[in-house]
Amino acid sequence: MGVVFAIMKVFPSAKQHSHTLEILRSVQDLTRPSYGCMGCWVSEEDFSQPHIRYAEQWESEEALEQHLRSDLYRRVLAAMELSRQPPEVIYYYTSNERGFDLIEAARGQEIQEDSLPASD
Repeated sequence: MGVVFAIMKVFPSAKQHSHTLEILRSVQDLTRPSYGCMGCWVSEEDFSQPHIRYAEQWESEEALEQHLRSDLYRRVLAAMELSRQPPEVIYYYTSNERGFDLIEAARGQEIQEDSLPASD
């Protein structure tokens, strides 16, 4: 199994916004050094519906599940409870990873197309 991305959006009231942000930032700081954590981010979005986005990247499903069972994750659940509408939670599982080979393949195709004679 590949990498897992977890993305959550919470929609706290204006009154609960700073408290929710404080909870998620504390989780972020403690999650980053956790076994299997590849990254953790908190951002504030203020489009048509103001919300806070919390994202984690895990090297395996097992590492994510261990985190979900942890006492630390109770704080994330507490932040979800402060949402004035149902929070949105999505887990993305990668089964295939590519690197520079994808860029080279795409750019190589572009170079080949550029070298073809123009048709009149």
